[in-house]
Amino acid sequence: MSASLVTDLGQLLIIRWGEDAWSAALEQRLRSCRPAGVLLTAADLRTPESTAELLAKVARALQGPPFLVLEQEGGRFDPLRALLPALPSPQAAARKGAAAVKKLGELTGAGRRLLGFNADLAPVLDLSNPVWQSSLATRAFSTDPQEVARCGAAFVRGLRRHKILACGKHFPGLGSVRKDVHSKLPLSSKPMANLWREDLVPFRELLPHLPLVMLSPAAYKAYDFDLARPAMFSANVVEGLLRVKLGYQGVAVADLRELEGVLGKVDAAAAVVKSLQAGCDLMIVGSRKESPEGALEGLKHKMESGRISAQRVAQALERIRVAKRGLAPPPGKIPKHAFMQLSKQSEQFSKEFASQEQANA
Repeated sequence: MSASLVTDLGQLLIIRWGEDAWSAALEQRLRSCRPAGVLLTAADLRTPESTAELLAKVARALQGPPFLVLEQEGGRFDPLRALLPALPSPQAAARKGAAAVKKLGELTGAGRRLLGFNADLAPVLDLSNPVWQSSLATRAFSTDPQEVARCGAAFVRGLRRHKILACGKHFPGLGSVRKDVHSKLPLSSKPMANLWREDLVPFRELLPHLPLVMLSPAAYKAYDFDLARPAMFSANVVEGLLRVKLGYQGVAVADLRELEGVLGKVDAAAAVVKSLQAGCDLMIVGSRKESPEGALEGLKHKMESGRISAQRVAQALERIRVAKRGLAPPPGKIPKHAFMQLSKQSEQFSKEFASQEQANA
């Protein structure tokens, strides 16, 4: 087993932040684990200045261009609402057309760029499901596959203008997913041909433009008929469909937080191993101490036992290195004039939506 591969195993992980304050112990932990990056959520954002400083400290501790991720698509679940005027939801933007969605992506990307982020877990490329009662309903663009593809492409162009990496999700689509009455696992029973003509259309069109793609936490009978398993654990979905049939060469992401959302607490080490074995390259784990450290120990043990090949690890690491090319270190400071200007632009954009809704009422 290559010593360099073992040293780089942390690059297969993104750590969900969840820390109250920066400390020497926290910095040492990051230097020891050497993850590919960190994911912040709304709870981690205090002020623009403190957010920018935090991202700069993380980047210095990791001694390289880390993924600095914030999950945001707009709407009432926008984590930047505490720092900037709230933006419309993707669903609302899609009703006004691709130009409005592109503007949403540009404003989303601009806010990230000013704070120091370089990646977004968006856009959602799932087909909207009329029975959804969750937050996903307003984060999906449309029920029409072609409209989702058009809007997804527009949003990605908006992010790219500000050099923000996009991550399309949730492959191969959540639009047809229902809860399995016999288990907690969400399940799609849609036939393969229907998935190809409907749910997979946005992914098929956007994959060449997506540096990262997130796998679904749901199971798909079309690909795992005999044994239902989350797509992120399914070699049939990741390797067979995403890699071989669709030819995707970018980074496949498994968000283990989403898996916990449907199955409850999961063994992070076992889940990371299963995702990697299925063909995923980058796994998002929680910040509690046992998660990243336990995952790294689990990966090392599986490599030593031969359950995970050095070739599979090297392949994943290379894809991650390619995705990181060109990432610039965060500035650590907020240009106040630019931030105030962005705040005004965001406010005006949102007012246009309010005016349109009143006119249509």
